[in-house]
Amino acid sequence: MKFWQRLTAALMLSLPLLAGAADNPQQVLQKATDSLLSRIVKDKDTLKKDPQALYSLVEENITPFMDVDGIARRVMGQYYKQATPAQQAEFKRVFKQSLIRTYAKGLTNYEGQKIVFKPYKPGSDPKKAQVDVDVFGSTGTVYPVTFQMQQDKAGAWKVQNLILNGINLGLTFRNQFSSSVEANRGSIDKAISGWTPDTQAIDATKGDKATKKAASQ
Repeated sequence: MKFWQRLTAALMLSLPLLAGAADNPQQVLQKATDSLLSRIVKDKDTLKKDPQALYSLVEENITPFMDVDGIARRVMGQYYKQATPAQQAEFKRVFKQSLIRTYAKGLTNYEGQKIVFKPYKPGSDPKKAQVDVDVFGSTGTVYPVTFQMQQDKAGAWKVQNLILNGINLGLTFRNQFSSSVEANRGSIDKAISGWTPDTQAIDATKGDKATKKAASQ
């Protein structure tokens, strides 16, 4: 399992407590993360045996607290306006499913990585927030993660994007979708049907493992 899949799953599954408005989203995210990481460890074996229960758990904890439609729309980029309403709806469905399956795979592979939340610094816009987190790999390497969040009309904080180890996940996916449309000679339908998140572009496991192997020699 890719390091970033494990990491993102562990962090993203901490979102239920973000449903309510909060003055400090960093504190809310940290409290929820601590709570759900304990649940992940406790139910790990059970969830491994029941994939559907795992998918349901992920959907229950992620979907209401992410701006899935907004993220999917930005991933489609220039092709969103070119797409028909049916194509737009289908990509949102496919994109949501891909997120659920990606995070579900990481859920049961959480290996107790140390997670440190940095002090929260409010920005100039009270409805937007950036929560910075440091995740420590097996060799002590620090991987910075930034949650870009925004309050909806009801005042609930929702994740808009993630920056993982300096890589903008939303931009990475948007470039991937654009390349897929071009590779399929402009077919939006084929790009949608063949959509699979490119996690290799943000995988830090290889470098971490290589460092660990070299240190053991």
